[in-house]
Amino acid sequence: MTPRVSILIPCYNASATVVRAVESALAQTFRDVEVIVADDASTDASLAVLERYRGDARVSVHAEPHRGGNGTRNRLLELARGEYLQFLDADDTLSPEKVESCLAAYGEGVDVVFTDREFHGGDAGQVGRYPEPDGDVVEYFIRNSVVTMLPVSRLADVRAVGGFDPSLPCCQEYELHLRLALHRWRKVRHLSVPLCTYYVTPGSISSNQGRLFATRAAVLRRFAEQELGAEGLTPGRRDAIATEMMVCARILLRCGQDDAAVAAYAFARSLSPATKYPAKWPLRMAARIVGPARAERARAWLASRLGSR
Repeated sequence: MTPRVSILIPCYNASATVVRAVESALAQTFRDVEVIVADDASTDASLAVLERYRGDARVSVHAEPHRGGNGTRNRLLELARGEYLQFLDADDTLSPEKVESCLAAYGEGVDVVFTDREFHGGDAGQVGRYPEPDGDVVEYFIRNSVVTMLPVSRLADVRAVGGFDPSLPCCQEYELHLRLALHRWRKVRHLSVPLCTYYVTPGSISSNQGRLFATRAAVLRRFAEQELGAEGLTPGRRDAIATEMMVCARILLRCGQDDAAVAAYAFARSLSPATKYPAKWPLRMAARIVGPARAERARAWLASRLGSR
């Protein structure tokens, strides 16, 4: 019998947490699920601890050659048999009602349902809340990075756009959701309740701000130039991309990546010249006059001088 929902777990050196993730998948109140774990050639005891599920018809474990995170997620898409899919990283968990709540929210014309998340670790107790989708779906996903485990999506939609980009070191779900919003999703439903737990891991790829925002800027530029093009760049989308690129530019400057920051700033200005640099007005004005790198260096110098008095 074909399961209705596939819960897909990529695993790499997650022996300490993968059982916790699998157990949260098995604890779903919606029972018509399959749980698929793809091990990305782990060098720790991940496969050994997953042996406990041998013979459990609800769980299949696949030892795979090393492909990286995105390649492993694409392999999981090949293995999935459900109508719907739920991704779950091997160090995170789902609330028991996650899948059931999302499926219940699928009404007429709804293309995808996603929830909020709770943080455990450095941001313990905090909830990552998203605004309600309103207006252009593409613009919404430009402005909001919805992480991988939050949506319950249709498998056919994710396969239709080609799955994850294996070349990306991070921001993989951000880039995928942009393509889905452009080509497949028209009506999006958000459940404003945290039904997933994200475990903050110091030193993880997502915690490397320089890499994260350099990749995000590259994703946005490629999306604007190759996916949207002149016809798809509506005024709202231009403003959304320019605003996000300005944020990338400022964070990249703080990370010492001046060239990438200046390029992001210039691209933002080319798309929407009126978009403001994300700073208070004196620095914002300075960035427009002398460029963001010089303006930020002057701000840092002035702050150090004032702090030394």
